[in-house]
Amino acid sequence: MDTVDDRPMWCPNRRALFVGLGATGFLAACSAAPAAPPPAADAASDAASKPSSAAAVPALADVAAVPVGGGTVVDGVLVVQPEAGVFKAFDAACPHNGVKVTAPEQGVATCPAHKSTFAIKDGARLSGPATRGLTEIPVQVRDGRILRA
Repeated sequence: MDTVDDRPMWCPNRRALFVGLGATGFLAACSAAPAAPPPAADAASDAASKPSSAAAVPALADVAAVPVGGGTVVDGVLVVQPEAGVFKAFDAACPHNGVKVTAPEQGVATCPAHKSTFAIKDGARLSGPATRGLTEIPVQVRDGRILRA
């Protein structure tokens, strides 16, 4: 039997094998019929398959967890209740260097790094090296939970 590099002549080398496999895959892909578009769904079944907006938006905090005149920091968001029944939220990153402010005491949130202070009623800068106040995040209260608006 004739051999090439200790292989029988009928045995292809790696290059020939891969070229042949590539051509086969290319031909198979080109000959495939295009997929039919999916059937149009009616609005009722589409709405039923989507979660409600309350379930899709995770709560920042429960109303009961935010004391009047104080607040809490949750996932980088300062959630406050400056007066009974009024809830606000601010980006907890201090505008000076981005360090997260602490939970407020007596209506004031403080940056632990350089002691910038901010009013929780509106996020305004009260003192320190920060040159502006905290950035407000719109929120709404629904079913006893504070959500991003």
